[in-house]
Amino acid sequence: MKALIGKITLWRAVSTIILAVGAYAAYLRFFEGWVVSTNLTDAQPWGLWVGFGTLCGVGLSAGGFCIAAAVYLLGMERYRPLLRTSILLSFLGYCSVCVGMLYELGLPWRIWHPIIYWNKHSVLFDVSLCVMCYTTVLALEFSPSLVEKAIPWKGLRRWYLKWQHRILIGLVMAGVLLSSMHQSYLGGLFLIAKGKVHPLWYSPYLTTLFYLSAIPAGMALLVMVLYLCVRSLQAKIEYSLLQDLSRIMMILLGVYAVFRALDLVRNGATHYAFMMNKEAGYFWLEIVLFLAAPLALLSWRKVRDTPLYLYWTCATVVMGFMANRLNVSITALDAMSGAQYVPKWPEIALTMAVLTAGVIAFRLAVLYLDIVPRYEEPKEFRWLASDGAVAEA
Repeated sequence: MKALIGKITLWRAVSTIILAVGAYAAYLRFFEGWVVSTNLTDAQPWGLWVGFGTLCGVGLSAGGFCIAAAVYLLGMERYRPLLRTSILLSFLGYCSVCVGMLYELGLPWRIWHPIIYWNKHSVLFDVSLCVMCYTTVLALEFSPSLVEKAIPWKGLRRWYLKWQHRILIGLVMAGVLLSSMHQSYLGGLFLIAKGKVHPLWYSPYLTTLFYLSAIPAGMALLVMVLYLCVRSLQAKIEYSLLQDLSRIMMILLGVYAVFRALDLVRNGATHYAFMMNKEAGYFWLEIVLFLAAPLALLSWRKVRDTPLYLYWTCATVVMGFMANRLNVSITALDAMSGAQYVPKWPEIALTMAVLTAGVIAFRLAVLYLDIVPRYEEPKEFRWLASDGAVAEA
């Protein structure tokens, strides 16, 4: 009994509570229905589950195809130490999206229908098919990490790894194509809602805006995860790799900022940003978190060279990205419909439960699978320098 009590920590207790409350929320969703579990209406049919669970979940998982393309297609072997971490992060992100779709759909038992019933005129069908296919690709890309530990028969393990290696380049190319397609298609979902989306967020180029914003956000989340792996899971990672990612992020955020500004001017929507209403407030919150603050901080060398400063800068990027997706899916629709949607507690509880389950799965994978190089014995929080020496945190 004492040994069991000794294993109980604050975070384990909090995680257990979140999962338990989420399980009850799932019961309400599937057995009591939408009215009890959500505040969704005909005027606001997409809420927190779509805005956060799907739009943010897919976008923040973009780091996987970026690193895979850099290593396998462009030959940037320098980033290979980040490869399995980025693929695992993307795989868990897409798994959470697939789980989220089960409670987002009005008839979840029909989630398999896009596999058989094809509607080539539907953007939502394109998104569903791409997400299913890319999740399969990520599972195959991640499988060597699991096979190396889970299959005890050496011959079978060697055969599978050899077979997976033969199709790997094809998998990566398919992954880059599929991920690029549905990152864009998610924005295309709102193109058919012209007149129902606030002008600050509606654009005929939403597909491009969604794609341009997802890549730096995915990289920012990857940097955050790698920082936490070094700090809490004894990972050995060269800090200069994170510095490289921060420079790439700065360039990509600059490109997105220019495109976003030109798009607002072209659509004649700039004056909406200076109105005294909540939509303008949410717009500027998004701009400050996702563009202004990160661009200013990342241009400062001290921020890029200091792990803690870089971590919080990337956290700002992730928060700004989430603000953008929630603005597009909730704020922009609320403003035009007058729905005044506020998530009900089961929506929040289910979202937090899926997120918590993903974090637990990631931690277990890093601890028990060969995901990232780790110290054999516990060490203080240290980074590897480019010459292999131990650098100060």
